[in-house]
This record gives sequence, structure tokens and C-alpha cells, in this order.
Amino acid sequence: MLLTCLRLSGRHFIGFLIAALLLACQPMQTSDQPAHPLTSPNDERSYRSLELENGLSVVLVSDPTVEKSAAALSVGVGLLQDPMAYQGMAHFLEHMLFLGTERYPDPDGYMAFMSRNGGTNNAYTWLDITNYMFRIDNAAYAEALARFSDFFQAPLLSPEYIEKEKNAVNAEWSMRREMDEFAMFRIGRSLLGEHPANRFLIGNLDSLADKTPGGLHRATVAFYQRYYAAGLMKLAMISPLPLDDMAALARTHFSGIPERAVEAPAVEVALDFEQVGGQRIHYVPQQDRRELQFDFIIDNNQERFRHKPNEYLAYIIGSEMPGTPAALLKERGWVSGLSVYADPAQFGNYGSFTLSLEVTPEGMAHRDEMVELVLGYLDMLRADGLSGRYAGEFRTSLANRFRFLEKTDDFSYASELAAAMQDYPLRHIIDAPYRFEGFDRAATEAVLAQLVPERLQLWYVSPGEPATLQVPHYAGRYSVAPLALPDREQRLASARAAGLHWPARNTLLPESFALRETDPEPRRLVAEEGLDLWLQGSRYFPDQPRGELHLYLNTDARLESPAGSVMLSLWADLYRQQQAALLTEAQIAGIQVALEVDNGLMLSLEGFTDKQPELLARLLEGLRVSVDEASLAQALDRYTRGIRNARHAFPVRQLFPALTTLVESGNYADEALLQAAGEVRVAGFRDFLTRQLGRNHLRLYLFGNYNEADARGLLATLESVLPGREALAYQRSDILAPVRGQALQRHLELPVEDLGMLSLYAAPEPGVDGLARARVLEVHLANRVFTELRTQEQLGYAAGAVGREMGDHAFLALYIQTPVKAPVDMLQRLGRLAESYAGTLDALDEEAFQQLRAGVLTALTQPPKTQSEEVAPFLRDWQRERYAFDSRQRLIEAVRELTLADLQQFYAQTVLSREASRILLQLRGERFREAPLAELPDGRPVHSPADFHRKMPRQAAGPDSASGS
Repeated sequence: MLLTCLRLSGRHFIGFLIAALLLACQPMQTSDQPAHPLTSPNDERSYRSLELENGLSVVLVSDPTVEKSAAALSVGVGLLQDPMAYQGMAHFLEHMLFLGTERYPDPDGYMAFMSRNGGTNNAYTWLDITNYMFRIDNAAYAEALARFSDFFQAPLLSPEYIEKEKNAVNAEWSMRREMDEFAMFRIGRSLLGEHPANRFLIGNLDSLADKTPGGLHRATVAFYQRYYAAGLMKLAMISPLPLDDMAALARTHFSGIPERAVEAPAVEVALDFEQVGGQRIHYVPQQDRRELQFDFIIDNNQERFRHKPNEYLAYIIGSEMPGTPAALLKERGWVSGLSVYADPAQFGNYGSFTLSLEVTPEGMAHRDEMVELVLGYLDMLRADGLSGRYAGEFRTSLANRFRFLEKTDDFSYASELAAAMQDYPLRHIIDAPYRFEGFDRAATEAVLAQLVPERLQLWYVSPGEPATLQVPHYAGRYSVAPLALPDREQRLASARAAGLHWPARNTLLPESFALRETDPEPRRLVAEEGLDLWLQGSRYFPDQPRGELHLYLNTDARLESPAGSVMLSLWADLYRQQQAALLTEAQIAGIQVALEVDNGLMLSLEGFTDKQPELLARLLEGLRVSVDEASLAQALDRYTRGIRNARHAFPVRQLFPALTTLVESGNYADEALLQAAGEVRVAGFRDFLTRQLGRNHLRLYLFGNYNEADARGLLATLESVLPGREALAYQRSDILAPVRGQALQRHLELPVEDLGMLSLYAAPEPGVDGLARARVLEVHLANRVFTELRTQEQLGYAAGAVGREMGDHAFLALYIQTPVKAPVDMLQRLGRLAESYAGTLDALDEEAFQQLRAGVLTALTQPPKTQSEEVAPFLRDWQRERYAFDSRQRLIEAVRELTLADLQQFYAQTVLSREASRILLQLRGERFREAPLAELPDGRPVHSPADFHRKMPRQAAGPDSASGS
């Protein structure tokens, strides 16, 4: 039950670091039935649309290949419709629907049913939509629909759980109250006057406290009865069933939703831009951030999706080509990044168009100049006049994406379809983000005409801003002042004098979609000292002109010291900065490029293969980054701020990175990394680059549309860039080997409010059998933890369990983020739950066990939706030198052979044993700073992970050392 943050994954959020701009395409048709959605030529699924007698619009997707079925139902109501007396109501009601219906009154029944049948479920609420979704084993689909549809026909909305669930919403707010994005969004909306967007979105104990006759309960029932009507709902269903059978299920389960006579909510309050626009906002963030953000309010132009004026403008303004604002400001050392994104319906009858600049320390003194240049560039575009000069590449790029559109997981796809049905004509719910019917000068100039100071909220964000006001409901301080700017003529003159001009054309768009003859079995083409080359074709997608190239420049620097880890990160950062224009150009052309730090650097290309050889050559030329005092200082600033800012993330999201730091060598405490960063100098960094490029182990894995000639050609390109290397043996991190009776504990102090805790039990014996047991236990145990700690006791919004692997050893872990329990009490509660769960497991019958196991098997055996999904298990084995490439299949076989007795025995030996191998992580927030830390019996504190790694028992690290992964 998730409240999505600022449309980060929602339907309106166009969000582009320019690449995501590219979501439009020329008209394509594969259906002769105008009532049905237009689909990609790459989509072999069958679709049907229908409308039930109660007015509910339904889209059915029949896909014989899916191992799980899914459904999503969206309601065209959201936070904009919250009653002023109960702000957060739409979100609160979303929570309540999961807590029992007339036919299924058990408040935990829906979650338990999902757990038993390999299910996943969630929901989100945003300004104008509430969307519910689930995925379930095919055999349980009919019952899942019965339970799900009852949400919208007969929810209990019981007074008892009305009171309880307020605490869950409050805990969710507590998690997010220190997030700068939420605070800034709240400030911006607070300046909108009487517009309905100006209200508190999430809800908390205060906003949901009883204020009217009948209190929150009566208000919740009234809100439900007013808006939860079939005519405001859209349903998407996905399964392997024939369309006729799916239509029958839709009618059976959803025809009973009330037809209530209600008009779709519409926001009609007009903004007074003399009051709303022309404002400068100073904001002091919780994180160490320096940003300059231009928020323009535009008229809602959702209906212009066929011509995409917002995206076309963002394509131009956000370009990193030479002569653009991004390139110029980076060249001057004033910014390290510029992003552009738009939301055509952000506030209902208004949308937003945003430019965000990440400002360097040097740039802080030039913010007013940057404002003048950016606004001057917009003035220049208006003065020169827009044209369709980029329409061809814009259309081609997006047409290619739609032509070869990959599947997404059915859970997400159902959610996306149900959301799109609220926004677009039914015929265009799939192709709307990709449709581009040509440049519309009038529509695009209309948007550009609104990117003016009169509609601007200009943000100055940094720790040193003059701010005196407290943000309502959120941490952070701000102040607001009228915007004072140079006039248009001066801005325009400054832009032209600086040499700003229109971006260049793209050179990496694919010209050929020729398919190679490939072999789906991995082949090792080269096995030399310090050099490996692997080639594999796709078994599931042999007709796609795509491929993935993974180049691993493996070194020992990260394993040797914190300094090596720091300099690898600086290297990767400087590379991304210096290659930003090329990376953007590649992304527009349909090739995603990533550079990540591991034990060395991993350069990955994924997308159309036609121009990959040319792109790789250009990328490799930049490996030896240029560095001087200024660029190194900026990279160090980004690196150190990144470490400090990460500590402001949700504690629950910091738990597993903290676990990795503890159990895997090559990871270091923040303090050690910050100290090492303070000692980096230009000369030392240049020497580091020379050593890394001259002594390494090169590994190359090609997957997809490549043949042997392609592979050897790419290898030749690589060797020409790195001649005369000294070969290094393949470097891998050591991983802790769990030992019976071992109890490790580590704690961190966080600059946030809540406590994050993880209590882990590791299997002392390695092997795939333990992992199979942990995977199945996770499903059942996670539901128990959520039900008890979150639903029943309201100890925190995020609570659950995981069963995964630590190298070759399985583990089970319970985790929670809590705003109400101190460390000692929280560990005791987790301990009691772990003990009582043994009784639940002993009482589990064979039928329920078979359902659990079947759900895990389905998840493991379902066909991949994309090439990336297909190659993932092969890459894991490749990185661990398991060249039989059978770890996933061995895990599947181990799950198939698993018995209930095996499960019970594993839990008893791993969790209940007095000699259990345990790890306790405590991330203590400000609220519990004075509360004592919890301790394990005979627990060994780990203060320095690096010191611990040197002495810890290690797992065997040779090729094929384990029985599964």
C-alpha cells in the first residue's frame, strides 16, 4: 500500500534525464477493431475491451506464456478530492480496503491468501488516481478476483480498523516527513492559494483525527460511497485464459460494483499567476544538496499526447550537445547535471514543466548568472522560432522503441494499463507514450510561451539558504520572495553572447535491424591469462535486434583499501560527467549505457546492436578521464555528499547495504571512505588510473544479437585501447562464512527519526538445499511478520522477512522500521515472533505447503519478459565463475524436491538452535538516541568492517565452489 512519491513511477511523470523524453512514436496499427488498443508489432498477446452494464471499462490481455495472472483496478479519484477536514483521506481509504470485506471479513485474509498462492499485491494513491493491483498463481486467479472485486463492492471499513490504520498511515508519513522531495512539493503547492492541490497528501494522526459528527469513520464511508462508483473505475486483467473466459470472469466478479450516478471529478479552480508565479523560494534541505530548479506551471495539455509538445521541448532544452545550457554550464564548472521533465496534468487543470540543475560549489556564486542564461535560452528559442528540425530523429527513435517494445512484468503492466485508461482514449492506452504524429508548431509554441517568469517558481536549494519558515508537516525550512530578474532583452543578449545555440543531430540511431545467427548456449571464445570472452544468443528473443554487452575491467584496488574504493568511484563519476553528451545520444538512439563500480569497473551497453561497435569505440576512448584540481574537487564533493546523504534514506532501505558492508570484503565504513577521500590528490589519482588501465583482468560477455565475428571485432577494439596490459588474476570479494554460535552485531547512528532493525539467522551449511528452504519460508514468514507487526500491532509501516543467500549460505532475516519501539523492546519482539512462528510452521498442513512451494516454483520457472531478465542468471554465474551456468536450474530442482519436514527442520536448525549463527543490525534514529542498544547473547560488536574482514571466516571462492545460487 504505497503512496507514490512525486510520480517517480506514476503515469503522468514524463521524467526525463532527457533519455526518458523519448516516449512517443509514429502511428502503428495491428488491430482492425477500433475499440481495441493499438499494440506493438512485437506484442503477440491478444487484447479485448468491453464495458460492463454498470459502466466499468475493462481491458483483457490473454497471454498463454504467463505463469501468473494479474489484475489492476484504478479509480479516478485521488488526493485532489480529499475533504479539507480529513486531508489524506484518499490515501487512508486505499489502506482500509485491504482490511476485510463482507464476504471475506478477516482483516488478514487477503494478504494470507496472496502469500499462500505466490501472490503480490499493492496500491498507490496520487493526486487524481487510486490504483490497486495484484498478481497470483494462475490456479488461484478466480478466487483472487472474487476477493479483489469485493474491495469495490462491500468493504467492511470497520471502526476498529479505522482507528488502527490511522497509525499505519502516520508511520508512512513519519517515514517520508524528512524527504526533501515531499517537503518541496508541499511548499510549491502551498503557494497555489485556494487550488485543491494545496493540501496535505499522505495524512497523519492529526489530519485524520475526528473533526466532524461521526468522525473519521463516517467521513471514510461517505468518501467511499461518493467516489467508488463503476463509472469512475477502469479494470485491466492479464492471464493465459482465452479472452471469452476472461470476459466471463470480469462480468461475474465486477458487475456488482455500484453504478452510482457520479460525474468524474474535475478541478476547475483557476490560478492567479500574479500571486502564484514570479516567486523565488529558498529551501534548506535535510540532505546536503545544491540545486537550482525552475518550476513552470503550464496549462493541462494531456489531450496533446499525439504531438507531444512537452516532450519535444524537453528534448531540445535538456540536450547535452555542445552549445546547449547543460554543456555550457558544465564546461564552466557550475553544474554537474541538468534534467528536464514535465507532467501535463500535475495539478489537475494545470501541469508542470521543470528544469533542475545540480550546482557545484563553484556554481553557487553564479546562480543568478545561470538563471539569466537558462531563461535567456528560452527567450532565444522563442525569438528564433520553433521548427520540426528534430521531428525526424524524435519520431524514428520512438518508433524503434515501439516497434520492438519489450514486455514488462504482468503486475506492473496491469497497473500501467489501468492507469492509462484514466488518461487516454482506449485505443491509445498502450501507444500513447510512444505516439508522435508530427511536430505541431502551435501546440509546442503554446507551451514555450508559458515558460516565462510570470509562471515560474524558482528554487534556490542549499544548506545555507536564508530560510525562516517551517515546512508544514515536513522537516525543512524555507522562505519566499518576489522574483527579481533582468529584462528579456538583457537575458537574450546574455544567452547569445555565451554562445548558446540549438543542439546538434543524433548520429547513433540504428540504420539496420539485421539479425545474426546465434547459439543460446554460452560459449567461451577466449580464455587467456587476464582475458575472457563469452558469447551467448537469446533463446527466448532470437528475433530481436538487441543485445547486451558487459565489459568488466576487474582490478584489486577496491579489495586493497578504502582509497582504492574511493578512487574507483571518482573514476566512474568523472567518466559519466565527461561522457554525458555521448551517453544521452546513445540513450536517445535506444542504447542504455551504464558504468558501475564493483571490483573494478563494469561498463554495460544494452539495446539495438547496429551502432554498438561505434559507440563502444567512442566510450573506450574516454576511459582515461582528464582530471585537474577543479574537476577532482567537484567529484570529491559529489562523492562525499553522496555518502552523507545516503544516511538520510529510509532506515529500512539502509539495512541491506549495511549487511553487505558487514559480510563482504571490499566494503568499508562511511568514516573510512570519507577519510580516504580527504587524502586524494590529482597526481595520486592520475597514477591510480595508469595502474588500473595497465594491470587488470578483462572480461567480456555478449548476449543477444551478436555473432562470433562481432565478438572478436569488439574484443579487438578493446585490446587496441588497452595495449600492453599486465594480466591480473580474477579478483573476487571474500564473503563471511557463517559459523555455529557466531553472533555479530553492528549499529549505526542515523540523522533521521526512526529505528531500522534487522535480525538475521544464517544457515551454517552451504548449498542450494538451504536456499530452496529459505525461499519458500520467506513467503510464509513475511506475511506473518507483516500481519503481526504492521497490521495488528502498528509498530511500523515497513515490516517483513527475507530468505536469500549470503554467498553459498542461505539466511532468514526479520526486519522493520519503527517510529514507536526502542531497540531493546524491538529485538525482544522480533525474538518472540521468531519463536512463535515455529508453532505456526509446525501446524502448516501439506496442502498449504504445496501451495507455498508451487508459488515459489512459478516465480522461478516463468519465462523471461525481456533479454535482461533472460541473461540475469547467466551473468550471476559468470561473475562467480560457475561455468556450468546451471545455478538457477539446480535451485528449481531443489525447490521441487523440498518437503514440509525439510522446511520445519531447516527453521529449527537455523533459527531456533541455541547455536544459531546470527547477525543483528540496528540503525538508530534521533527519536531513540538516548535509548540503549539491543544486544545478542554473547554478541560480538563490529566497529570496523575492514578489520573484521581480515579475520572473518571466509567461504570458498573458487569456480563452482557452491551447490547453487
